[in-house]
Parts: sequence; C-alpha cells; structure tokens
Amino acid sequence: MGELAQNIRYAFRRLRNDKGFAWVAVFTLALGIGANSAMFSIVNAVLLRPLPYRAPERLVLLSEHWPQFPRLSVSYLNFRDWRDQSHSFEAVGAVRNALMTMTGSAEAERIPSQNVTANLFDLLGVKPEMGRAFTAADDAAGAPAVALISHGLWRQRFSSSPAAIGQTIVLDHHSYSIVGVMPANFEILEQTADVLMPFEPWARTLPDDRNWHPGILPIARLRPEVSVEQARSEIAVIAKRLTEQYPDTDAHVSSLVEPMREQMVANVRPALLVLISAVGVVLLIACANVANLLLVRAAGRRREMAVRTALGARRADIVRQLVAESLLVALAGGAVGLLLTWVSMPLLVRLAGTSLPRSNGVAVDGSVLGFTALAALIAGILFGLAPARHAWRVDLRQALNETNRGGSSAEVMRTRSVLVVSEIALAMLLLVGAGLLFKSFERLSSVSPGFSTDHLLVADLARSPDAYRDAHVRLDFYDRLFEQVAALPGVQAVGGVSSLPVTGRGSSIHFNIQGRPPKSSGEYITAGYRVASAGYLKALGAPLVAGRWIEDRDGDGAPAVVVVNSSFVHTYFPNQSPLGKYMQLGAIPEADVPWMQIVGIVGDVKQSLDSDSSTEMYVPYRQADKVLPVGALSIVVRTAGEPLAQGNAIRALVHGIDPMQPLTGMRTMDENLSRSMTEPRFRTVLLTIFAGIALVLAAVGIFGVMAYSVAQRTRELGLRMALGASRENVLLMVLGQGLRLTLAGIGIGLVSTFFLTRYVASMLFNVPPFDPLTLAAVALALIVISLCACYLPARRATMVDPIEALREQ
Repeated sequence: MGELAQNIRYAFRRLRNDKGFAWVAVFTLALGIGANSAMFSIVNAVLLRPLPYRAPERLVLLSEHWPQFPRLSVSYLNFRDWRDQSHSFEAVGAVRNALMTMTGSAEAERIPSQNVTANLFDLLGVKPEMGRAFTAADDAAGAPAVALISHGLWRQRFSSSPAAIGQTIVLDHHSYSIVGVMPANFEILEQTADVLMPFEPWARTLPDDRNWHPGILPIARLRPEVSVEQARSEIAVIAKRLTEQYPDTDAHVSSLVEPMREQMVANVRPALLVLISAVGVVLLIACANVANLLLVRAAGRRREMAVRTALGARRADIVRQLVAESLLVALAGGAVGLLLTWVSMPLLVRLAGTSLPRSNGVAVDGSVLGFTALAALIAGILFGLAPARHAWRVDLRQALNETNRGGSSAEVMRTRSVLVVSEIALAMLLLVGAGLLFKSFERLSSVSPGFSTDHLLVADLARSPDAYRDAHVRLDFYDRLFEQVAALPGVQAVGGVSSLPVTGRGSSIHFNIQGRPPKSSGEYITAGYRVASAGYLKALGAPLVAGRWIEDRDGDGAPAVVVVNSSFVHTYFPNQSPLGKYMQLGAIPEADVPWMQIVGIVGDVKQSLDSDSSTEMYVPYRQADKVLPVGALSIVVRTAGEPLAQGNAIRALVHGIDPMQPLTGMRTMDENLSRSMTEPRFRTVLLTIFAGIALVLAAVGIFGVMAYSVAQRTRELGLRMALGASRENVLLMVLGQGLRLTLAGIGIGLVSTFFLTRYVASMLFNVPPFDPLTLAAVALALIVISLCACYLPARRATMVDPIEALREQ
C-alpha cells in the first residue's frame, strides 16, 4: 500500500511538471469518457433500467394485427374475450388514453387522462400515495363517478392538502369524486395522466362492434410458469377461434403478445445502440491519441528509466509507475468527462424531445457514476499498455549509451503509426455513418408535405360530445369562431380539421363504394378519415386537382358530400374520374347511413414525411357529426404576417364565445413539421457530433505522429538536403508519409463500412447504406484534413538547416 501511494505521489508530481501533456491528455479523454457517460445515462434510463412495477419482466402488452395495420389497439369485445378465455395470465387489465377539459375555480384547461381497469393497480404492483385505488364496484356500468388524481395535479390544484380526498373535480362537464392521489412520477405506457377514471363505465358506452378501436391497450401479467411464447400461442388460438366465430369482423385479425418494456422502446432501440457504439469508437480513438502521447513521453524518458534500472529499480516497478501515471490521467479525464455529462444532459434530453421514451429517468445517478469510473479505468489500462510494453523491453546498455534521438525511435514510430491508422479507420466509420444520416435527414427535410407551411398558425380545440350533447351547441361554437377569426386583420383564411397533417396521427375507417359492395370481409377497404370545415383545405393550401372544395353550403341539411385525395383516386378509381360517384362510411352498405357524393379531388397531404401518402377522405364536420359525433377540431389559420402575432386575438375570441373552452397547443405549422422530425434530428445531430470529435482526434493524432517523425529524422533530412534534395522534395516526402498512413486507415475503414453500415440502414430515408457519394466524400475529407495536419510538420522539415543537423550527434 505504501508503494502504491508513493507511485501515485510521484505520478502526480510528474504530471504537474508536464502541464502541457497533462491538459491535452485529460481533455482528450474527457471528450471520449464524457460522450460515453452521456449516452450511457440515456441508454440506462431507456433500455436497461427495469420498469417501475412489480416483477416488470412478466408484464406483456396485447394488441391486434391486421394486414393493413401491423399493430392496432384492441376492440373492446375482443379484449373481453381474450381476457376471459385466456389462462396464461394472472390478470389482464387495460388502459385508454384521452384528453379532458377540466373546469372549476381556475381557468379551463385540457389535461391528460386515462381510463383504467380496477385490477390494473394490483397487476402493476402500484398503490396510491394517499386514499384508495378503484374497486370492482367503482369499475362497473352505472357506478358513482370517481377519480384518482396525479401527484402533480394534487400539488397544483389542491396545494398538497389531504382534504383533497372526497372533493370533486369537473371533467367534460361531469363531476367526479376524488378517492386517491397517485405517487409522484407514476405513469402508464409513457402517459403521465393527471386524472385516472374507471374503465368499464366508459367502455359500456361503446358501439357493439368488433371493428371499433377506441384506443384500448391491454396489459397482462404472465403466470410465473408461463413464457411469453406460450402466452403468444394461447392468444393466437383464441384469436383464430374468434375469427371463425365472427368472420365478418375478425376474419383478418391476429394477435400480438410482446414484453412491455421491449414494446415501449422498440422504435428507439436501434438508434440508441448505434449511438452507444459510436461513442465507444470515440473513446477508442481518444485512448489511441493518449497512448501516442504517452509513447512519445516514454521514449523521451528512456534514459531516465535505464538509470533507475541501473540503480536497482525492477522493471515491474517502472511499469507500475507508468501504469499509475496512466490511471491518474484516466481518472482526471473521467472527472472532467463526468462534468461534461452533467452539463450536456439537459441539452440531450431537450434535443430528443418526445422521441425518447422514459426520458424523465435520464439523470447522472449512481449507475452513471459507476460506468464513468469503469470507463476511466478501462481507458487507463488501454492507453497505458503501449508505454508499459515499451518500458518492459528497454535494453539497459543501449539506453544508457544512446543519444536523445537514437535507440527505439523506429519501434515507437511503428507503434504510433499503427495507432494513427486505427484512429483514421475508426473515424471513417463514424463519418460515413454521420454522412449517411445527414444525407437522409436532408432528403427527409426536402420532402414536400403537400401544402405550404409558412404563415400558418394551428391550435387544438376539443368539444366533448359527452359534455355538449346538443350538436348545435357543440358545432355552432366552431361556426362562430371560424367566422370571427376570418374577420381579424391579417387573416387570409381559416378552417378546422380533426387531425393535423404531418403528425403521424389520424383515424382510418371502413367505407364502401356504391355499386361495388364487398363480397366478403377480405374485400373490406379503408381510408384515412378527416373531418374538416369549409375553409380548411384552402387555408392549408392543398391544391385542388378537380371538382370543388368543401363549402359552407355543405351543412347538416344539405346532400352528403365528400372530398378525396389523389392517392384515394389512384387506389380505388384507377383510370377513371370519381367525381359524381357515391360512397358510404362502413364496411358494407347500410340503409341508415347516408351516401356521400364525391365532389372534389385534392392533392395528397402527408401525415408522415417518411412514408408514402395514404388514401384520405375529407367530410364536412356538420355532416360527419350525424354518423360519428365530432369531438375535437384543430384550427388552422393562414396569416399575412407573423402567425403567432394572432395568438392573443384568437384566444380572446375563443373565450368570448365560451369562457370555459380551452385553446391548447398554439404553434406554427413549421413548428408542427419540426416536431415530426425530432427523432431523425436527434440521432443525426448526435452522430455528427461524435464523428466530428473523432475527426478532430484523428487529425491531432496524425499531426503528432508526423511532428515526432520530423523531430526524429532531423539528421536524415539535413543529410538529404546536403546531398541536393530540394525543400519541395522534403515537403512532398513528409506529406507522402502522412498520406500513406491516411490511405491505409481509409482502406481499412472502407472495408469495415461494408459490414457495419447495415445497422443504420433502417434509419435511412431514400439513401442506400453503401452510398458511393458519401463514401467518396468522407474519404476525400479525411485525405484533405490529414494533409492539412501534416503540413505544419512538413513545413518544419523544409526549414531544417543541413549544417546544424549534421552537427547533432
């Protein structure tokens, strides 16, 4: 223990006396370790940390699978049959996400809510912080209306008072008695609901239709002796039995049973694994750079080590001393890297936005501290091996007799060259990955959404059919609002729609075409279903291809009409015009459902930039309400000037018509579009940053190697110039040496990319994983930057004075 303390003290003195080396080495390692710690904190929170429930590994999610919908929420009737007929589960519960309007003493606001089955709390192993959970009696049709509230709402609305239990809250004009308060940070499937309500009172109001999918998400707990595969097989048998029992509705319905955590992180897992691998590469490059520095330092101390050995020091003592210096540098780099992690963490979470599940758990905690310490220890061992090996192989007689520029310089140079080639190869891997993602993001950004996004203001308005049972009261609000907003100075057009474009959301619905009834359930057809006002498509700027827009005359007493998009026409009316044809909502013709005449065709408006345009129909909201009650519309306002400047005026108009009506999510359409690209932006920016760090470190590495080479070859260069070599020849010779190292690294990196870029293929949009232009651009960039890094040492070589160089010996 005393020897260890002595080694550490001596190492500290050596580093303190060589501040330049210490600062460069610590900062280089801090970049590598900090990047790794930051990514680990995200991966740990999202992929590694268990869900905050009892025995979370036994929780699974159930969903339906249709040919046209890979994953779909479960209909209520199918949910009941799956629950009642299965034996693989201890319990099966369900949750449904929603938004509700809360009114009362404060200003009306939209809050997230959930309907949950009474058994869900025991199933998850969660208890209310205060009060009680739902009972079976609460979760029954006709039961008194009760609710659980979140810890945040309890603190905000009730000042954390225990007296909140028993009080009432008003949601969508209905009163609910508060029976409990949930713990802080409680959430189900990434939804932090402010209010939870029993499931069955809501579910019993649903249509008796197995094709009706109102967002029911079943959660089940496996029995201890049952595997996921066994449960999957049992639910598949039940689904097949229901297919035979209900061929009209379940003919093409199959089942999915997936572990809960895997399903929650399925979309983000590939990107996080790529990014954590990328920062691992950055750390390897940083270690190679520090190893290069230590090799030079060890070569300069070769004579010192020989003297210490001659005075009785063992080789093991010297190696132990070098390892102590390496570990001290690594620990200092880890400490600075941890500081960089702590500073960058809020920025990373903000950059990830809503694309990162479980992001509220991202923090610099004990796991991150342990990972950082381990990373520093491994890094210290990695970059300490080269100088330790060099010290172990010191020839005592040669070291004592050699001059400052003799001896082992060739061996050191070979080792450093290998490290630099490795750095360039690794840097090329990251640069190619970043280049592919950047090109993909650029192409995704250039995709036209089908309308002009500038000068558009959007906001969300919800009028619950339960709260406003009188359709005239509910819909007259929109009529008045659109009329008054249109009259505002600077407003060019206004409208409303049930689902905004480029959000990835929106409902689909079965429909049938007059004269072409389906012969079986296999011929059922679907399309995107949008409820819209007369001015919506004009305000959006969607092009009118043929026919007419939805107009003010298309009210509830007028003939039913519908406008379809171009993809709809190409899919269901190829080589003919659909104008004047009739279609009807519902999979099969129904006598009590109106036939809608197709009166217009508009250009495709994308719901997602990275997918093909889908078939869509636009139905006037007053006519749509006769078939399916309209509960929410988003307002779309095209302005002559800055869109957000109209925000206060529009909010005042809303409150003037209905003081209890909240207006939420006010933003520009450009912001809406930007949010849809959060996930590709997050991975592209991070990988580009990591690749940039790798490029800088590789450039520093090759600069160091060439500078060392020039210093070691001063006499040789002087001799060459004395024998007639021109300065240009010396310059080209040094640049050529650096270029050979670079080309070797590029060659190795190029071969590696053919094996590794397949892992980013799923993240690319209209870019092949082996894009020749990207590979060529990265190779050219590496060559140019390497030549720039070699230029200063090469320039220094041309300034060698032959006479002075020959005198050195």
